[in-house]
Amino acid sequence: MNKMKNFHQDKAKDILYISDLDGTLLQPNGTFSKDSKQRLNHLIDEGMKFTIATARNYDSAHPILKGLDLKLPVVLFNGVYLADFNNGKILEHTRFIDKEVVDSMLAFAQAQSIEPFIYTFGEGHQVYYRNVTNSGSIAYLASLEKDGRVKQTPEFIFQEDENVSGFLLIGTMENLEPIYHSLKEKHFDHLNLYFAEDVSMKGYYWLQAFHQQANKGNMVEKLVDRLNFSLNKTMVFGDYLNDLDMFRVAGYSVAMENALPEVKKVADQIIGPNSQGAVLDFLESIWMNA
Repeated sequence: MNKMKNFHQDKAKDILYISDLDGTLLQPNGTFSKDSKQRLNHLIDEGMKFTIATARNYDSAHPILKGLDLKLPVVLFNGVYLADFNNGKILEHTRFIDKEVVDSMLAFAQAQSIEPFIYTFGEGHQVYYRNVTNSGSIAYLASLEKDGRVKQTPEFIFQEDENVSGFLLIGTMENLEPIYHSLKEKHFDHLNLYFAEDVSMKGYYWLQAFHQQANKGNMVEKLVDRLNFSLNKTMVFGDYLNDLDMFRVAGYSVAMENALPEVKKVADQIIGPNSQGAVLDFLESIWMNA
């Protein structure tokens, strides 16, 4: 693919812009101010083709961005779903994780005294957990305090029509690394794994898993195809490992100053940190100069 290495601002109005949320478009505390929404809405009203690709589910992303006039479908849960932002209707989804793989993960996790969070989709989205056993998982659970999807359960027993869309394990490097290697070795042909330090709590790590076909890059390709657009005319913004797949397929990739080194290394451009609203400033700058 021909990358737009030298992005020309006069072509800015012909580009599809796709931004990650946490660590990228949102502030470090996970908010997006009313003023920021108004500024971005102004760009959209002027014709900017803008949407998001996030690790968040609809129930988590929509309350934060409520009032933002997103006209294009949004990529959710690391590319598991493509949805209508206005009503949450799922337009496309990838494959789910086999129950046998979940059982295998639970055995590996038990050996390391790690309690997972498991995400499912049936009649609606749910997040199940049994216990929280370390500061990292306690903090994550606290961040879901107002999320109605969260359910504590004595055991992970799922309904027949309930599909596992992903799971998350939080712990130290020492606890999680054996699980990561075991899952990678045993289920390399089934799982898409992300293993990195928690950006908000140093010393703790996240091990996230989705079906191998579920990633932001694959769903961005589906989005572009649905819009009858060109991948070569897409610009993506991100900061984390799960953004690398869309960096690979997009015409131009932009990393945040606060991004992981692996992300900045492959980006076509690096802008300021999310704490300073760098994505919105960048979008306004290129749009006004187009």
